[in-house]
Amino acid sequence: MSTATGYAEFGFGDGDSSVKSKGNKRFDPKELDKTYRVSFVWWPGLEEGELDMDAETPRFIGGPRSYIPKVGYILNKGSEYTKLAGDQPRMGVGTIAIVWPTKDDGTPDKARIAAGECEVLPWFFGKSKYEQMASIHREFPFGSHDLSVTCTEAQFKKLNLSPCRESLFRKFVEAGDKKAEVVEKILAQALVVASTIRDDFARDLTLDQIREKLGKDGGVSTPTDTSATTEEVDDLLDDILNLSE
Repeated sequence: MSTATGYAEFGFGDGDSSVKSKGNKRFDPKELDKTYRVSFVWWPGLEEGELDMDAETPRFIGGPRSYIPKVGYILNKGSEYTKLAGDQPRMGVGTIAIVWPTKDDGTPDKARIAAGECEVLPWFFGKSKYEQMASIHREFPFGSHDLSVTCTEAQFKKLNLSPCRESLFRKFVEAGDKKAEVVEKILAQALVVASTIRDDFARDLTLDQIREKLGKDGGVSTPTDTSATTEEVDDLLDDILNLSE
């Protein structure tokens, strides 16, 4: 398995075999027993303003990341990064979600939704949630179905994921001129999130930059053993579900 020491962009069954900071506000469904409703908006064609919601998959980014106090999440590019973090990196995944206004039980707030109220936010999660989403997407493609998200355990962020009968965002898109202003606003917000999602997911810092933020000596860093780095990342990825099988 060949692994680049950087961000990867992929989708369900499309380049995601390797899945198996501070900045924007993020979607963080941690309120116990509250049900959220989300649409996926990061589809091919977003940058051109012509979304392909019938594409095989929405888009995601991912990579091994570590959390370091005073620094935040950083992209883990090898053993020296792991030493600074003090723990093994974890594979993270991110995408862009439209979070619709709902009541606590997940019932859509029709008046607010009709007015186009929503939040467009980056959403970061682990590989197990990604695999759950991929399984749902096979039967209920996210171009036509929203995802219902309920927090069942706040401390460890356990979520119950289930498909909705329709995609609210698609309904806005298919409404044409009647909802064109709302769709344009959502797409503009999605582009802003897409422009910073990599740094929000994990900052791509050098070892010296991390040491400087930690108040340590920012001198010349010890060269990273590239072969060891590749082996560590490969070990991290080998046990991930290969969705293309």
